[in-house]
Amino acid sequence: MKTKQTLAVFIGRFQPFHLGHLDVVERALGVADSILLLVGSSYRPRSWKNPFTYNERRDFIAAGTRGVTKPVATLPLVDTLYNDRAWITNVRTAVTAHMRRKGLDPATTKIVLTGFEKDKSSQYLNWFPTWDMLDASPKMHDGVVLNATDLRENLFFGEDGQFGRLSNRFGDQQIAPVVAWMKDNPDAMTTIRDEGAFVRDYKERTKAAEQVYGYPIPINTADAVVVQSGHVLLIERSMQPGKGLWAIPGGHIDPGETALDAAIRELYEEAGLDMPKGAMRGRLRERRVFDHPERSEKGWVRTEAFVFELQDRAKLEKVKSDSDAASAKWVPITEITPDTLFEDHFDIIHALVPEVPFAYSSILMAQG
Repeated sequence: MKTKQTLAVFIGRFQPFHLGHLDVVERALGVADSILLLVGSSYRPRSWKNPFTYNERRDFIAAGTRGVTKPVATLPLVDTLYNDRAWITNVRTAVTAHMRRKGLDPATTKIVLTGFEKDKSSQYLNWFPTWDMLDASPKMHDGVVLNATDLRENLFFGEDGQFGRLSNRFGDQQIAPVVAWMKDNPDAMTTIRDEGAFVRDYKERTKAAEQVYGYPIPINTADAVVVQSGHVLLIERSMQPGKGLWAIPGGHIDPGETALDAAIRELYEEAGLDMPKGAMRGRLRERRVFDHPERSEKGWVRTEAFVFELQDRAKLEKVKSDSDAASAKWVPITEITPDTLFEDHFDIIHALVPEVPFAYSSILMAQG
């Protein structure tokens, strides 16, 4: 059957949208009738790497593509760090939902995936063999590739009065709404800058140590996923990064410790359980390593998570926060969502506690 429409699909985090992204959009629309931008890392908490929410980025994209003569649409894309197949399904689900909403017939619509391969995070470009590929070379400015990492660094830690220079480099129409947002959201700016300062210092110290040893140094941690009567035990982080976010208890492995020893020690230090440690060891159900390269903003951080399944009871085990956590509480499985959890802790819980729901289709339907 003859193709009647061509839909371009562009996947990215757009943190934030800039002139380089616009260049990809315009080149894609040179061969397509419309384009769908799938905004990754949606429904994750605000952080140094992901400072802007999906709704904020959607508005930045709308402002940054104003004047483009063909339709530009956005939808949120939910990350699944440890399940590539689920992520691929999420992409296809979003594209299908968009096509239905726009009345595009799958039988007569050609889908073109666009993007450029910058690192291992771009391997997804090969995961959709039934879609055409449209390579997008990165846009340069004064011999330097435009990228959102440099833009964020300048926006949050650059010199005062430098927005004119940034507008010239990254696009005035694209930067103006971001600058306006920064002025209107001082509390969020403080959160982002505080975490950004911590992460920058942490990476500098790690880099100095690696220069001494001559090779990259992995950071080894251990976490405890404790489940009882349809609840998961969470602690509120009291320190950067992720101060104020909820997390599973855990931390660094001390010299002379096994990962299991560290997980139990951190669990009792942060959540103050009354249950004897020996009894806790007896409730160990599963252990698994989580080592996605992008799991932590601090760098190369590997963790081993241990699942402790406590006996179901009418009353949950008593917990109390210690000095290492602001608070501790049991959270019903049905209330656990990625937008309140630190780093990849939702992904870890989702992988180890199958009962945790997250209906991506419902999110797409709610976009209207």
